[in-house]
Amino acid sequence: MTMPLTSPVRVSTALACTAAGTALAALATAVPVAQAASPASYSVAGVDTSHHSHGRGEKERIDWSRVARTHSFVFLKASQGAGYKDPWFTRDHAAVARTSLLRAPYHFFDPRSTGDGAAQARHFIATARAAGYRGNRAGELPPVLDVEKVRRNHREVCPRELRPAQLTVFLREVRKAFKVTPIVYTRASFVKECMGGRGRVFAGHPLWLARYGSGTHEPQPVPGAGSSWTFWQHTEHGRTPGIPGTGDRNVFRGSRDQLRAMAS
Repeated sequence: MTMPLTSPVRVSTALACTAAGTALAALATAVPVAQAASPASYSVAGVDTSHHSHGRGEKERIDWSRVARTHSFVFLKASQGAGYKDPWFTRDHAAVARTSLLRAPYHFFDPRSTGDGAAQARHFIATARAAGYRGNRAGELPPVLDVEKVRRNHREVCPRELRPAQLTVFLREVRKAFKVTPIVYTRASFVKECMGGRGRVFAGHPLWLARYGSGTHEPQPVPGAGSSWTFWQHTEHGRTPGIPGTGDRNVFRGSRDQLRAMAS
């Protein structure tokens, strides 16, 4: 997920979250730009994984107990499009549930599979439930919609089939199923380039934003979303004891108690 970096921004509002994800998102409303901070300045760290995180071999399991010693949360890829299921999701979800890690499944929205947001929502909901995720159990963070560029001919491009209305339907159906406001993973540049700046479809949702480069390059606000970031994916080359190779690493913009409140 290598993308051009844009100018850094720092939002200084502290999160004062409640158990509801919507309240947390509302409290992250952007304020005037101040000094930016590095990922290391945030004390609550997490990872996100998929089958790619397991390397090439079936035996390359993640040692989730070891991951839990240094990290607080994990987002696990569950599904993509209207039919794909991540082959490691069920096993990883069960293993993570036996640790202290707070957890949630995520769905990669792929309009090339089908432009029907409801069909993709049904697939995601069924996949997550089959693994034991309910959305309201202790330790479960809200489910996640992943909206980003797709690969065509070895290049990352805007999915020309994407329509913001599809995302509205997906988010509505997932919220109805799990009785909690979903988190949205994206980046400001994607919303600008691929959605014409129409980020208002994400308003009211906690945002998990990608922006690499470390240093003080915090995520830029998503146009129209009306809130700042709650989770920041700051690198795709991080190392975590217990996970083979390198991968995505994240921080939460708040305390561990605030994160627990989100996972109640």
